[in-house]
Amino acid sequence: MVLPENLKSSGVKVDHLGPILEPSVSGFDDGATTFCSAFIDPGEPKRKYLYYTGADVNWSHAAIGVATSTDGINFRKEDGVNPVVDGGNGEFNSRESVTPAVTAIGGNYYMFFAGRGSGSRLLGGGRRVGFAVADDPLGPWEAVGTVARPKSWWEGWSIDLGPSISSPSEGTLLVYYSNVDMKLSPIRKNSPESLRRMIGILVVKIKSRRRVKAFRSAGNPLRALNGDQGSRNESVFCPGYFSHAGRHAILPAMSTYSLGYPYRQSIGIAFGNSPYFSDITGPSLLIDGPSEKEKILPGISGEIALDSPSILQGDGKLMLYYSAMDRKDGKWKEVVSSVGKGPFMVGAN
Repeated sequence: MVLPENLKSSGVKVDHLGPILEPSVSGFDDGATTFCSAFIDPGEPKRKYLYYTGADVNWSHAAIGVATSTDGINFRKEDGVNPVVDGGNGEFNSRESVTPAVTAIGGNYYMFFAGRGSGSRLLGGGRRVGFAVADDPLGPWEAVGTVARPKSWWEGWSIDLGPSISSPSEGTLLVYYSNVDMKLSPIRKNSPESLRRMIGILVVKIKSRRRVKAFRSAGNPLRALNGDQGSRNESVFCPGYFSHAGRHAILPAMSTYSLGYPYRQSIGIAFGNSPYFSDITGPSLLIDGPSEKEKILPGISGEIALDSPSILQGDGKLMLYYSAMDRKDGKWKEVVSSVGKGPFMVGAN
């Protein structure tokens, strides 16, 4: 069956459980706790990890931390090891380490993330994709280097990641990423209202513990996820992923930049027959930011921003972790919603 435009109409139940991870009073994450990757170690299934982006109040520096939980709702930041990834002077991520995506393969733990150095984006200082490796989910994590820089026109000056990774075969990972900006000149209206974000796939081959090779999927970008100008899915970015019963789901964050600030944002879902999503159509609406913002962020006073949906499955439900921000205070937090699997889990495009 084809999924309805709005999954609420098909009986899918979404319960918003509120913020679960917020900025600290002081420290590397006192300005934001956001862009999380939810992860369960196959060898320790009762413990849940959230790898998150922590930034200072001015976003002049960002690093990656980790929080843990046994119930998937009450998380504790692991301050004894945080931040687990933080670039030093001269490193590709000296200014920013953001948007982690974590997986386990071959007895090692891999974290792919976006890093940014201190140079200007015109001189190659935009966000690029790198990776780190560890023997344990809590680290220590060794940042090895970069695997991809923005090069295609649609990728703009910077690329960053969605929070999920799939593994279609042994030694192969699919890392879902998106552009952050566009290579437009002021003459060609280089403004947020002209931004069109799109999603691509990096195919990563694990050669050895510290050696990987990445190339872009032939289907990049996944244009079918983007809608017309002014539509809910005009821009799509930082997608989550999960598989169920032989089906593959991609969950993009979605935004309508062309209508101006404050941008209308939501979270969608689309299904495919493979994790490459060559057969997808436009996403159905899963979470409508403007109409559900008071339930997502109780006490919100401005418009809501949404980003980086990450999924954990279990007990007949999906636990959807994602970033939310009240545009009035400008502080990103991590929130969680419980999504009943319901009829959409058997949907097909």
